[in-house]
Amino acid sequence: SEMTNTKTILIIDDDEALRAALEAKFSSKGYEVIACSDGAEGLEKLKTTLFSVIMTDLHMPNLDGFGILEQKADTKNADTPLYVITNLGSDTYCDKAIDLGAKKCFVKSVVTLRDVVETIDKEIA
Repeated sequence: SEMTNTKTILIIDDDEALRAALEAKFSSKGYEVIACSDGAEGLEKLKTTLFSVIMTDLHMPNLDGFGILEQKADTKNADTPLYVITNLGSDTYCDKAIDLGAKKCFVKSVVTLRDVVETIDKEIA
């Protein structure tokens, strides 16, 4: 097959339904998906595996999305684009995430998952 340079995505989100939905959508676009349910697990993956793109929730057990953003620089994925998806509707959270280096912040109630996946797929193409 011509899928030599597979795109890989790490999804870090404690919302199981959302994680499964994102996983299915990215897989259908040809991504290899690794999914984690908490930030500490996600950070371990960032240290061991190089990804094409990272998607994280902000509010999670063990290590939140802000922690991921702050510690990403010390991993293999220092330069990997990171996108945030959050239930936290306040602009303050998104602004903070962007300040910490997130490329974009999606609010779960405002965007469709299809839009999220298509936006990211275009931007890292």
